Amino acid sequence: MKIRWKAAIVGCLLPITAMSTEIAATKNPLGETLYNQHPWMLTYYYGITGDNALLSMMAGNFNRWPEHIQSAELAKTLAEDNPIRRFFYPIVGVVQFAGVFTVRTGSHEHRIYEFNPYIAFRWANFPWNHYVPTSLAIGEGVSYASSVPWIEKIGNQNTKRFLNYLMFEATFALPSYPQWQILARIHHRSGAFGLYHAGNSGSNVIGLGLRYLFD
Repeated sequence: MKIRWKAAIVGCLLPITAMSTEIAATKNPLGETLYNQHPWMLTYYYGITGDNALLSMMAGNFNRWPEHIQSAELAKTLAEDNPIRRFFYPIVGVVQFAGVFTVRTGSHEHRIYEFNPYIAFRWANFPWNHYVPTSLAIGEGVSYASSVPWIEKIGNQNTKRFLNYLMFEATFALPSYPQWQILARIHHRSGAFGLYHAGNSGSNVIGLGLRYLFD
């Protein structure tokens, strides 16, 4: 009789435990689930320009150029059943479309306005997410500037305002507030090895920002 009562109690508790776990997961989703439940992202970041080449900057070298940027971005995560996202899965967990509006301010130029639409490929399922929710992303798109930044003009001819856009990003958050993220980003414009038939030197900016995810 005692065994039957214990079995009955366990049988009643199991659904409650499962439901509590599900609620907890819904309240503070992590990894890919976070982006599925909150597919919209609003971002602000501030960056400073360097005169290093992209690979040199990624290796940790940085010489500041007298220019900085401020950027606002709106992005949307594609649904799990979206054909584009399904095409890249499981190599890429999260696929997003984004648009960045940037203002460049430098001592050698008038204020420049820049727009960068791109597609982002994001990895978010990391084993340490319960301690520090993390994501890594690469973005590829195009970039249009209202005028050519000075750093892209130096020693070059046939410079163009319409170029390739590339970004590299890492985000970090607190497990209790995963929708609020701190991000570090490299913001890159270039002619993509002649693809755009432009003589511009690449411009590279490293920045920090704040992001909010919502639905």
